[in-house]
Amino acid sequence: MNKYPLLILIGIVFFLLQNTTKAQEYVPFPDSNAIWSEVFTSLQPFEIYTYQYGVLGDTLLNSKWYNKVYLLNDTLYPLTIGQYCGSIREDSLKKVYAINCICVYPGAGNEEVLLYDFSKSIGDTVFVGMDSIGPMGFMVIDHIDSILINNNYRKTFHFGYDDYWIEGIGSTRGLFSPIVAQPTGFQDWDLICFNQDNMVMYLNPEYNSCFPILTGINDYIPQKNNVKIYPHPVWNISTLDFSKMEADYSILEIFNIHGKKVKHVNLHGENHVKIYNYEYKPGIYIFKLSGDSSEIIKGKMIIMQ
Repeated sequence: MNKYPLLILIGIVFFLLQNTTKAQEYVPFPDSNAIWSEVFTSLQPFEIYTYQYGVLGDTLLNSKWYNKVYLLNDTLYPLTIGQYCGSIREDSLKKVYAINCICVYPGAGNEEVLLYDFSKSIGDTVFVGMDSIGPMGFMVIDHIDSILINNNYRKTFHFGYDDYWIEGIGSTRGLFSPIVAQPTGFQDWDLICFNQDNMVMYLNPEYNSCFPILTGINDYIPQKNNVKIYPHPVWNISTLDFSKMEADYSILEIFNIHGKKVKHVNLHGENHVKIYNYEYKPGIYIFKLSGDSSEIIKGKMIIMQ
């Protein structure tokens, strides 16, 4: 029997196993040179702003070593730190803890809380925070997937809602989001970008930059008062009515707050359109009416849950 094909086959299997093991290697939480760029949006009253957390340096608290987290005064390396916001640590069991989270809980003490647990499996329950802190409380892992980052597959943990956890990064809703009270409908937090060692590891698909300059929605005040949405905000079904406009419009486009088009409607001579809240995520949207020869009309609308 020719032994060479067998040796080649063994070599191929060994290579595949080696690379599979490498691709599934656990990625720990960063302990330095990392930036979480986030955005906060409030609907009533309207407010939108971005901010960045950075991890730099360590501290000994309750006989345990933690990495310190700051709000940043700049988005460049080396990190220019601002207000101290708390400290985090990861143990050997893939659990991430937070302490002294004064940016999210003013007056927070030295009681450690669980922030993330990347050791769990599908169907397991995770409890983050503590009694009266951490409104997420008990969360059941709906499914586990993966995302390719820098030639390495990282696990993603899903809980049956839009945001999820990424191994070595945290929640797509923001670093401290699992232990922050987050009312629905009026306020929202999102992770824009995670940057480590001056390299983008994750970029929210809603954005084209880690550090976007977001301006107020007031730039999009309707140009004509006789374009109406009623009732408004949109809680169920509302009507976008432009029947009193002299010009004819053939296209309606709707964009989210970040400029991404979420709907395109060919009007076919219609001068009013039904808006259904279940077709959109809660938030602020920009509508745009246009036609071949008419001026463009823009305005805002608020979709509620």
